[in-house]
Amino acid sequence: MKNLSLLVPGLLGPLPELKDYAATVPRCNVLENWLARGEKISTSCTNYFQQLAELLSINKDFSIAHVSALIDGFDPSRGYWYRADPVHFKTEMDHAILLDHELLSVEQHEADALMDVFNAHFMEDGLQLFSRQPGRWYLQSAMPFEITATQLHDAIGRNVTHFLPQGKHAMRWRRFLNETQMLFHQQAVNVQRESLGKLAINSLWLWGEGNAMHYDDHKTFQWMMTNEPIATGLAKILNIETCALDEINSMAGLQGNGLLIIDELLSPASYGDVEKWGLALEKLCDLWIQPLQQLLRKGIVQQIDLYSAEGRLFRMTPRSHFKFWRRSPPLTSYICDNA
Repeated sequence: MKNLSLLVPGLLGPLPELKDYAATVPRCNVLENWLARGEKISTSCTNYFQQLAELLSINKDFSIAHVSALIDGFDPSRGYWYRADPVHFKTEMDHAILLDHELLSVEQHEADALMDVFNAHFMEDGLQLFSRQPGRWYLQSAMPFEITATQLHDAIGRNVTHFLPQGKHAMRWRRFLNETQMLFHQQAVNVQRESLGKLAINSLWLWGEGNAMHYDDHKTFQWMMTNEPIATGLAKILNIETCALDEINSMAGLQGNGLLIIDELLSPASYGDVEKWGLALEKLCDLWIQPLQQLLRKGIVQQIDLYSAEGRLFRMTPRSHFKFWRRSPPLTSYICDNA
């Protein structure tokens, strides 16, 4: 093993709520030392998928929906494909908050029932929904939507009004969305869910548009370890050896440069769930940060680049450990700067 890149979306936000809960956030000394003593480098990436694309040397505007559909066994070469994930719009006083499939726990039979209703209703409009994973839905359209959409993780837990698609066909999509919401509202699936105290699947979130992926044959990484599906799909396309995120001992036999992606902090960071985020942080420090530092100290790894997926990179080498004079502020100081 040579150099290792560690991508942890959600590590440093968005979590402006931490300003009010800073005293309750767990301390992770080894991570705080890393951030303080590592070389700080700015990147041009502002979200997880941009950072992933930069690391894999592909175009940042690649179609997430196209890659995702390939992963799930569809052929996205026919028509125009978008992610259209099942969501819940939670009504507040004067706006609606987006809640994603992780809170809905959608079952496949529910997805199938709602997609059947949608497909029958919008057949003449050239729109059709597909899914093989209950939380990942796809919209195939006969005509393109010329829009700029917001990635799901950037919109969850927020006022949907500020994140709806923009562009030439934005109003066209909103018209379809309004019809879909009325259609879903009256379905037996949602009546049953609400009778059981579950959130209704009352809307769709359109995203993942983009261009064809292009890349060169040079591989920055010889292997990747992750459970994140888009990264796994990209690795297969790029012919990079992949393995599931297990434990650090499973890295022992891997050769060459590697990319390790841990996305367990992303969802609680997006929702502003400080307690859940703190628990994920403790797990990250115990299972990964501490052991990785030991690999660095022993010279098994020559360099570790930690990417927080919001424009910052912290580079650690064996010499970084000797920068004792650098004060190690709490992790919340970095997050508050980013809030």
